[in-house]
Amino acid sequence: MKMQVLYFSKDGKGNAETLATAVGRTFKCKCDQIPPAYPCEGQKLVIIVYDNYSKPAKQLIDFCKDLNPERTSNVAAITLSATGDKGIPELEEIFKANKVELSGKLELQVHKGLFGYGKLTDENIKKANDFSTNIVKTLFEHLD
Repeated sequence: MKMQVLYFSKDGKGNAETLATAVGRTFKCKCDQIPPAYPCEGQKLVIIVYDNYSKPAKQLIDFCKDLNPERTSNVAAITLSATGDKGIPELEEIFKANKVELSGKLELQVHKGLFGYGKLTDENIKKANDFSTNIVKTLFEHLD
C-alpha cells in the first residue's frame, strides 16, 4: 500500500502526532512529521493530520505547495481545532492548483486548555480511523 501519514503541530506539542501515529498503526504505514525526513514520492495517498488552532504554519503551507501528482495523487486532511469547523481553505486551494485530489477532510473538535492542548479522546481516534479506513477502501481496491 503506497500511503503515508504525516502530522504537523506548530509547537510540536499538540495532539496531531498522537492521532497520526494511531492512524499509521492501523494501516502499518510510515508516519512522520512535516516536513518529513524524506519527501513523498509515488504515494497513492498522503493523510495529513494537523492542529488547526490558528493560521496554517509556513512549514505546512510550504510542504503542501511541494506536493504534486508525481509525489501523491490523493491527500486526505484531519484537522484538530477548538470548534471542529475551521475548514482548510488555504490548503484546498493549494491542492487544487497542484492537481492533487483532496479525497476527504475530517475536522475534529479538541478544545485547547489554558495550559496546553486539550485531551484527545478515544472517540476522536475512532473517528479518524473510520474516516481513514473509508478513504483507503475507495482508493485501494484490494481492501474490503
